[in-house]
Amino acid sequence: MYSGRTYSIALRAGVVLLLSATAVLAGCGGSSGSAGSGGSPVNPSGPDNGTLTSVSDTYSFTLTNASSSLVLGIAGQSQTAGTALAQEANAGAATTDDQWHAMPMGSSQLQYNVENLLTHQVMGIANASTAAGALALQWADNGTNDHLWEFYLLKDGNYLIQNANSSLYLEDSGSGTTSSAVIDQGARATTGTGCSCQEWTLAVSMTPAYAAPRVVTGTGIYVHDPYMLKDPNGTYWLYGTHQTLAYSTDLNTFTYTTSSSAYGACNASQGTSWLTQDSRCPIIGPDFASWSGLQTPPSDNAGQNVDVWAPSLLYANGTYYQYYSIPYEPSTGAEAVIGLATSATPYGPWTDDGYVVSSWTGATTAPPSSGNRWNFVSTTTWNAIDPAPFVDASGKWWLSFGSWSDGIHLIQLSPSTGLPLSPVSNPPVISYRAAGEEGSFIYPYVVNGTQYYYYFAPINACCSATSPYRIIVGRATSPTGPYMDRGDLALTNGGGTILLSTHSNIVGPGGQSVFTDTVNGVATPTLVYHYYDGNAGGTPTLGINRLGFTSDGWPYVE
Repeated sequence: MYSGRTYSIALRAGVVLLLSATAVLAGCGGSSGSAGSGGSPVNPSGPDNGTLTSVSDTYSFTLTNASSSLVLGIAGQSQTAGTALAQEANAGAATTDDQWHAMPMGSSQLQYNVENLLTHQVMGIANASTAAGALALQWADNGTNDHLWEFYLLKDGNYLIQNANSSLYLEDSGSGTTSSAVIDQGARATTGTGCSCQEWTLAVSMTPAYAAPRVVTGTGIYVHDPYMLKDPNGTYWLYGTHQTLAYSTDLNTFTYTTSSSAYGACNASQGTSWLTQDSRCPIIGPDFASWSGLQTPPSDNAGQNVDVWAPSLLYANGTYYQYYSIPYEPSTGAEAVIGLATSATPYGPWTDDGYVVSSWTGATTAPPSSGNRWNFVSTTTWNAIDPAPFVDASGKWWLSFGSWSDGIHLIQLSPSTGLPLSPVSNPPVISYRAAGEEGSFIYPYVVNGTQYYYYFAPINACCSATSPYRIIVGRATSPTGPYMDRGDLALTNGGGTILLSTHSNIVGPGGQSVFTDTVNGVATPTLVYHYYDGNAGGTPTLGINRLGFTSDGWPYVE
């Protein structure tokens, strides 16, 4: 599940996402509040504009306006996208709309998306305006530049919070002392002491922004794009990009399969160079003959093996259906194949059942002129990567796939073959974010008596020790959508409620899947993802959290 086309076994270089200033918020209009008012010109050298500084992403914090002594929150504690930011008396644990979380962005890590921990939307400016007096509000993290903020530490210990898009400062317009005061953006005075309405006290709590992942150990925890299932015998199987396969009997210790492992052992002919060079078995080995020509030369193990990305599985009627993607290389665009393999066991041997869908999108080279058994055509618009199968409540099979090029697509599969029910020519888009989205996963689950289809995906660029990857969620009552977020924005229009973002050493969580575990006889939705461990040089590492659900049926990490 990668925006880039090249990578290494540890950290692949994703396409660096340039956040577009042309995409704007569709929220409320600007306010009429005055900007930067107050303060007398007693200091001819001008006001203190502070020093650009970092903000911790580990814990939640509150922001108290120095002029009003009220804390920043969301008007009416509303979940609706476009709701204005507001100031209120500090309600403590009674509400969490006054709790914020800084998510570092950019190469310097000194710009931040600021996430509200009640709504899991981000602080922004109406219509991405650069005008003084434009209203500050919450919106889905759709990647616009008005969602970027910088913190400047003042000599008095307070902060100025500057919008990177407008260069204006977050303020309590007119130094209002009630909850009806407008929160907008304004210019900093050039003389005098500057308005205290633009100064904010940042008080860090002792509450982590997110629950820590489960403690895991073993050789198999270094994984990208993890998919997990629990077989009928109670063994957990963990699959990942680069043909990583591991197992666990307790959900704590994950061990790569090898020639001598207790479960899923492979022989030399199956393991090939994965076994001799990487000391572990591949998920599928040896390479299928049908893969020949997809990568010239093969891109792993010094040109010995074809690389496989983002495997996801479906278990039905005693058969494991594994969907995987292979990027065509060398590449000049989004050229890839999604294939299908089947097995009677979760670790193989696997039968090649052919390809499901292919893409040749935006490439500057023509598709292969001969032997094109993958049906590459230059008119595709999608990217044939990141397959994720699921079965709906009526027993129909589906596959979501795609990323970056034109969003996430959905096709229906035949339950008898696992292949497309009809030729793939114009698969509908169920989610699209101009600033980058990939690796969808749809999880059917009943909450409070309602059958939902929960949509999970990572957004932004992956694959670095400073990755701004984060997981969003939406839902629908039909497998085909429409998928909406908690703020009532369509996922086809950049919507998506943040489920999990960078906190402490858990950098760039993404590549997620969800499976239903059984804990003490109770069905327990469990989120599986990778993150880049800030305590280990950004090593990609397995993350596991149980999921809880709010009273209105929205998931959160536990």
